[in-house]
Amino acid sequence: MKGNEHTANTAVERRRGLMSSVPGLSISIVEGAFAQVHINITAGMFLTSFALYIGLNNIGIGFLSAIPAFCAGFGFFSLFFAKILNSRRTLCVITSGFGRGIFFVLGVFLLFNVRIRPTVFFILIILYNIFMNLSSNAWLSWMSDLVPRTIRGRYFAMRNTILNLIGMATTLLGGRILDAFKTVEAVGKGLGVLFTGASVSSTIAAGILSRQPDPQEAIQVPYLRTLFLTPLEDRNFRHLLIFIGVWYLFGGMASPFFVVHMLTNLSMSYSTIALYTIIAGISSLVFQILWGKAIDMFRAKPVLAISYLLSACLPLFWLFAKPDFLLPIWIDAFLTGIFWTGINLSLFNIVLNLTEDKSLKEGYFAVFTAITGIFAFIASLTGGFIAQGLAEIRIELYGFTFVNYHFLFAFTSLVRFTSVILLSRVEDRFATPAGQALQLIGDYTLRRLMLYRGLILNTLRFKK
Repeated sequence: MKGNEHTANTAVERRRGLMSSVPGLSISIVEGAFAQVHINITAGMFLTSFALYIGLNNIGIGFLSAIPAFCAGFGFFSLFFAKILNSRRTLCVITSGFGRGIFFVLGVFLLFNVRIRPTVFFILIILYNIFMNLSSNAWLSWMSDLVPRTIRGRYFAMRNTILNLIGMATTLLGGRILDAFKTVEAVGKGLGVLFTGASVSSTIAAGILSRQPDPQEAIQVPYLRTLFLTPLEDRNFRHLLIFIGVWYLFGGMASPFFVVHMLTNLSMSYSTIALYTIIAGISSLVFQILWGKAIDMFRAKPVLAISYLLSACLPLFWLFAKPDFLLPIWIDAFLTGIFWTGINLSLFNIVLNLTEDKSLKEGYFAVFTAITGIFAFIASLTGGFIAQGLAEIRIELYGFTFVNYHFLFAFTSLVRFTSVILLSRVEDRFATPAGQALQLIGDYTLRRLMLYRGLILNTLRFKK
C-alpha cells in the first residue's frame, strides 16, 4: 500500500515538475487572464443587453447567436494563413488583436451616442468572429504542441480555474457598472465604457501572447483535399461529429434565450444575472481540478458522458422560475458550473487527442468547428424563428406562467437525454467505461464526505 502511495506521489511530483519546466505554460495563463476580461465583457448578458438596446427581436437575437457558428468554418483556413506568415504565433497575435479591437469601435460609438444600425452591428460581429476563429484554431494547434499530453488534463483544468476567477470578478464588476448606468437611463454609455475597457485588456493580452514560444519551427501545409478529407475518413471522428451535430442542431435552439428570459420575463438586474455567473463559476472552480484529474485517470469520454447526461435536466429548472421565485435559477447555476465544466474540459481533450499527426491537427480542429458550426447556426436561427412565432403565447398553470422560451427549454432537455446514446459510438482508447468511472467517482466522493463529516464531528466534540 505504501509502495503504491509512493509511486502515485512520485508521478504527481513528476507531472508538476514537467508543468513548471515547459516554457510558455505560465505565459499562456497570464495572457488568458487579460483575454478573459474581454471574453466576459463582450459576451453573455452584455452582448445580449446591447442587442436589446439597439432593438433586436427574437429572430435578430437568434441570428446574433448563430453568427459564431456561421463563421466557424473560417478556422479551416488558419493553417494556410499561418504558413504564409510562417508562424502560428504571428497569426494568433494579429487576428486576436484586430478581432477583439472591433469592440473598441463599438465602445467609442456608444460613448459618443453614434447610432448603431443592426446591419452595421452584424457586420462588425461577423468580422470579429472570423478573426477569432482563425485565431482560436491556430491557438488550439499551438497549445496541443506546447502542452505535453501527460499533463493536459491538469494543466487546462488549472488554467481554466484561474481564468474562471478572473471571469467571475469581471462579470460582477461589469454588472454593477451597468446597473449604475441603468439607474440614470444610460445603458448605452455603460456598455461603451465596458467595451472600451475590455479592448484595452485584449491589447495587453495580444502583447503577452507574442512572447509565448511556438515549438513548431516549420509549418507544413498538406494538400487541401488531405486536410479536409482525412479527418472525415476517420470513422471515430465521424461518430463524434454525429453526436455533437445532433447536440448542437436540436439541443442548441434555446441557447440564445436564457439571458433574454432573465432580463425580460424574470426582471433580473445585471448584478443579479452576474450573481448567477458567480455561482456557476464558484462550483466550476471546485470541479475544474477534479474533472481534470478524472480525465487524466479515466480519459475524456466517460467524463463527457457523465457530465452530458446529468446536464440534460438543467433546462427543466427554468420552467418553474418566477420573478419572485428564483430558487430554480440558483440551483441551475450551481449544477451548470459542475456539469458544463466537465463537458467543456472533456470535449476539448477528446478533440485534442483525435490525432497526434501535427500536420493534420488543424484539419481536425477546423473540420470539427466548421461542421458543428453549421448545425449550431441552423439551431440558433431556428430557435429565433420559433421564439418569435410563439411570442404571443402565455399559458397560466398552477400559478406558473409559461411563455415561448419555456417550450424551447423543455425541448432542449429532451434532446439532450436522447442524443447521449450517440456518444456510445465514439471510441476513446484505454478509456474506463462510463458506468465504472461513475461508480469510482461516487465511491471517492462518499469517502471524502465521510472524512469531512468525521472531522467536523470530532471538532465539535473537542470544543465541548
